[in-house]
Amino acid sequence: MVRVVVSGIPRGYHYPRPDGNWLQEKHITQIKALSPEIELLEIPANQVMNHKGVLKGFDVLLAEGGNRDHYEGELDWEDYCKFFTPQLKWVQLCSTGFSDNITPEIINGLTTLTNSPGIHTIPIAESVVAAMLEHAKKFGQRRLDQANRLWRQVKCNDLEGSTILLIGLGNIGGRIAMLCKAFGMNVIGTRRRSEPVPNVDIVFPNDELALFIPQADFIVVVSPLTPETEGLLSRELLNKMKKTSYFINVGRGRVADENALIDILKEKRISGAYLDCFGVEPLPNSHPFWRLENVFLVPHDSHSSPKIGDRLVDQFCENLRRYVNGSKLQNICDPRRGY
Repeated sequence: MVRVVVSGIPRGYHYPRPDGNWLQEKHITQIKALSPEIELLEIPANQVMNHKGVLKGFDVLLAEGGNRDHYEGELDWEDYCKFFTPQLKWVQLCSTGFSDNITPEIINGLTTLTNSPGIHTIPIAESVVAAMLEHAKKFGQRRLDQANRLWRQVKCNDLEGSTILLIGLGNIGGRIAMLCKAFGMNVIGTRRRSEPVPNVDIVFPNDELALFIPQADFIVVVSPLTPETEGLLSRELLNKMKKTSYFINVGRGRVADENALIDILKEKRISGAYLDCFGVEPLPNSHPFWRLENVFLVPHDSHSSPKIGDRLVDQFCENLRRYVNGSKLQNICDPRRGY
């Protein structure tokens, strides 16, 4: 018997159930159809304490949460850790980032951790393009003019011929590159190994950012938080952005020096920023970003999509099939390397 437990509602999921769970009937059927050996239980994130007696018997956990920043409907760190019993062999996260999800059991190899890369690729890539278009075509200003019944021309820009610098060329970065090429943009980006990437004109390592940041019209952070990327965009590097550049972060807030970014935006040394992630989340009400008119602030949900659940369950079922058959799992996380 393979006992599977699901807890925590995926961030950005559109169809949570009133009982605090999220699987739809089609998802439950899809999971159970893999093997008659599968026993499935759902536990709402806020009721883990009430199920303490049954947590010891699970082999597999499909989880959302367990992060330093807690969101409603997700597991908090303490309840996430309660699932780590000697019986637990595998944890599948509903997210890509896992820097906050490492436990001693995972480090010691007693429990395998896998993540869900690619499930947010399409919506995040589309959000980045939308952010660039909103900035270039000045849709925000046009909304204000409409509200004030002001009939006037607004000077806009084209994406064609502009340069986007992608910090991170994984699934999301690759998708953004493909979309940008459709607009005739120049695409450059960073990768650990400077190997060719489709739709990217120049690939270079992070230690060459100082050479390329001044060339970019759009600087887009899509990298995960790892020991290598934390604090990667220092004040010195951020100061190299040209005055007309636009900064976008859909990766992790701690990749960039937030205090430096605040100063740069306050002093209008760049044209603006689209920020989806922050050093502390939820963003405190007193944070300066709320008050900056050149910041488009998004509460870490650029990945919002009605297809999140289906994509997650498809990916989880492929791994669960492998688990049941004794095959190697996909997307195993390395807690020491951070990816």
